[in-house]
Amino acid sequence: MKFQGVYVPIITPFDEAGNIDKKALAEFTDVMIANGVDGIVAVGTTGEAYALTIDERHAVISTVVKQAAGRVPVLAGVGGLSTNEAVGQAALAKRLDCDGLMLAAPAYVLPTPHELAVHVKAVVASVNLPTVLYDYPGRTGVPFGVEALDEIVGFDNILGIKEASGDLTRIPEMTARYGDKLQLICGADADSKDFMDTGATCWIGGMANALPKAHTGIMNAETRAEAHAAVAGILNFIEAGRYIAKTKALITILGFPVPHVRGPLIAATQEEIDTLKELVAQAGEWAPSLV
Repeated sequence: MKFQGVYVPIITPFDEAGNIDKKALAEFTDVMIANGVDGIVAVGTTGEAYALTIDERHAVISTVVKQAAGRVPVLAGVGGLSTNEAVGQAALAKRLDCDGLMLAAPAYVLPTPHELAVHVKAVVASVNLPTVLYDYPGRTGVPFGVEALDEIVGFDNILGIKEASGDLTRIPEMTARYGDKLQLICGADADSKDFMDTGATCWIGGMANALPKAHTGIMNAETRAEAHAAVAGILNFIEAGRYIAKTKALITILGFPVPHVRGPLIAATQEEIDTLKELVAQAGEWAPSLV
């Protein structure tokens, strides 16, 4: 399996009481597919998976899988703090008929590279699903460095890595070291043009929740420069901090109201909303209404 195109780590809508709004999630799944995404990641970082109980993970994944109905592949994010927890999350994804996993390093624990490799292989072996690793040390505190990857790459069903470390030197280094044994997937919104210019063919991008047209445009060599320039202000503003709150505010501005986030996050401020509105106006046709 090779991952192609734009995969959206879909947001989790909450109602005013803080409960998952399954109706809105089903509707937003349709919105994403109608706007041309090539795949969906349920319970990822942008879906606030870290704040969901196991029952809530079940509700989100089952809703997305049912609504997608095979039109696009659905991956499930896995990010347990322990191997047992991650295995349980992976088992849930398999039971709910997900097409694969996106597996992050366990946050807070700080395993050694060898411990990380053992953890990853245990989780992947437990379910036998195609897996994308998720390298985001800024959130987990644990990098997928080459010492760990040397043990992991080539293991059954580990097919790619979403590179969100922010270190662009890893693109040529990993391509040279692992070649086609590990697909390098863009995981950086503001730096997406650099990934595509070096031949990346898949982008798992949280802002695709709001900007699917721009994401598709950036992946296309003919429109890449224009699309990226149009939305660069949005990408940089959201990546500067408060990513999830700003992304949900942007989705709301573009026609699908999902303003609520789960604590400890707080919803976008009026100042942030006003800035996003200005940036949307500057982006023009590359930030159209979602509905």
